[in-house]
Amino acid sequence: MDSVTLVALIGVGGTVVGSLAGVFGAGRTAKLSARAQSSLEDKRSRRAVYSACATALLVQNDAARRVMDLMDDPDADLARVTERLRQAQAAHDEIGSTVGAVTVEGPVDVAVSASEAANRLRRWLDALEWQLDLGVMGHRRPQDHRNELRERRQEAATSLAVYSGLCRAALHPQENRIRRFAPLKRRRLERSIDAITRRHGLDGPARRGKPQEPR
Repeated sequence: MDSVTLVALIGVGGTVVGSLAGVFGAGRTAKLSARAQSSLEDKRSRRAVYSACATALLVQNDAARRVMDLMDDPDADLARVTERLRQAQAAHDEIGSTVGAVTVEGPVDVAVSASEAANRLRRWLDALEWQLDLGVMGHRRPQDHRNELRERRQEAATSLAVYSGLCRAALHPQENRIRRFAPLKRRRLERSIDAITRRHGLDGPARRGKPQEPR
């Protein structure tokens, strides 16, 4: 085989190898692109599910807070407060579907925190209903009853803070956010949630100051 033929064969072989490398490279790039697109769509779906559940929980939290504010008003109409409570309870029944969607979406810690937040809100509503059935409004209510409602409100705010933090951690794992809440960070989240829920309502009564303790 003369040198000219050898050079020609080497050139053809190089072209074939280059073509094959291009084909394999393009295939790998397409596969990576499809995987990235699928991951992005999954993240968007998860964000939508988390957001829907968070919105439902915050609206429920706001409804319970409104009822509690009305119960602190000695001049509030008992029938009106009762109707507000019934509306809040009806809204809570709709939370189950959003919590169920989070359960399907996962991960487990986010699903558990969503369920816990819904349960805490239910306990708050149950306590409101029990005290409202007594028919006593404003500062005439016993101190231990008022303290119980404050505890239920705090438990709900804490559970909402945990849920929102775990959602962020699941959506942004590279940031490694909030696996365990430091007390200061938890308080900040709870204050933020309370501020958000207070901005929801436009027709509720202005929030009154802390009731005077009976002497």
